Amino acid sequence: MADEPIDQSPEPVSPKEKKAFKFIRWDDSGVVAHLTLNRPKQNIMNIEMLREMSKAIESLSLREDVTLILLDAAPECEGYFSLGVGAEGYTQQMVFQMMDAFHSIFRAMMEVCKPVLAVVEGVASGAGAELAAFCDLVIATDNAQFRQPEIKLGVFPPLGAVVYPRVVGPRRAMELLLTGDAINAMQAQQMGLVNRVVPREKLRETVDTLVKRISEQSGPVLTLLKRVVFEGTWRPFNEALKRAQDIYLNQLFDLQDSQEGLRALIEKRKPVWKNK
Repeated sequence: MADEPIDQSPEPVSPKEKKAFKFIRWDDSGVVAHLTLNRPKQNIMNIEMLREMSKAIESLSLREDVTLILLDAAPECEGYFSLGVGAEGYTQQMVFQMMDAFHSIFRAMMEVCKPVLAVVEGVASGAGAELAAFCDLVIATDNAQFRQPEIKLGVFPPLGAVVYPRVVGPRRAMELLLTGDAINAMQAQQMGLVNRVVPREKLRETVDTLVKRISEQSGPVLTLLKRVVFEGTWRPFNEALKRAQDIYLNQLFDLQDSQEGLRALIEKRKPVWKNK
């Protein structure tokens, strides 16, 4: 007789585990699972924070009652959604671990297939901007700013290089990634990166209204709908992401300029490129 299959689905996050989270707040007690980035003030991501995020999202795999994931930043982080990963995440010693932890969040989103609404107030930079771009819906306040400055450090964002062309189109993505220039909330809305831009005083009302409209729908149907839309939009995403990761790890970090960019960041000076 064949062995019974073993259910390896992640367990729900227990109250004790929620209290143990150091860098996120996680509330999955209702139909909307609320994940709050909570590493004041700039929400600079480290490996532990990234792993907490992926664990929280993975725990929703069997939760048919949860219809939506809401992603935002803690009030203590006023002015910042997230400045992305810390400088240590760009070193050759840490880059693989940091990238794997970061990408695990997106793999969790793909597996869980719950619609994700990002609320961006203030600066979303680097991995923070990539995180918002990967979400299904984005509401931003009029003081929000999005930027991918990696090119100025002699590197590029491997996930962003895959995500942005699918979200905003290849030409706009190339301008964003090649220049490293910041864009404001209205520019982000015009290029399709943001759904709505609202004044800060209207943010809670706007988010609550949209969340209510979505959460009134069938959770399982929303999950299936997202899966179909996702596969139609992104396939073959895994192959593209693996290729981006391979180039990033095995080619990019052999360049002198990528090392120069990191040294310049640490030494707080302008990099001097060799490979122009």
